[in-house]
Amino acid sequence: MTDEIQIRQCVDADLAALEATEPPGAGIARNLLKHQAAGAVIYAAAWRKHQPAGSVVLDLVSDHTPELKHLFVQESARDAGIGTALCAWTETYAEQTGFDKLYLSVGTENGGARRLYERLGFVPTGRLRTTTYQYVDDDGQMQWATETDDVFEKSLTD
Repeated sequence: MTDEIQIRQCVDADLAALEATEPPGAGIARNLLKHQAAGAVIYAAAWRKHQPAGSVVLDLVSDHTPELKHLFVQESARDAGIGTALCAWTETYAEQTGFDKLYLSVGTENGGARRLYERLGFVPTGRLRTTTYQYVDDDGQMQWATETDDVFEKSLTD
């Protein structure tokens, strides 16, 4: 990863730049900033030249608290260590907040993400979670998806 990447918690002033990276009308950044203001999540992004290169959410009220969610790196920024850096930032934040474990869920068929998380010290718990959700695709159309995820955890006190 280059020195030009800065990871920090997102603020309302970041909204326009964050929305420019999502499908039209998705409202992802706006929704996450709203949940952050309510204390439910921490929303952070990796910034390169004042543009978001990736983002991550730390869910503080999930079934597995705290839970690293929605790790995403822009396609043009992949293979630069940004996903690893976002995970490390999230781990540090969770540990400094007083948590001793960090959880995440990863699709059973998402081999690349599974390898990343295992390399970073996350281990499968043996629990599966199936979720059905609605999302906005790249054309701005609402779609439904169902995915089955493995729940992973990592001790933050080792």
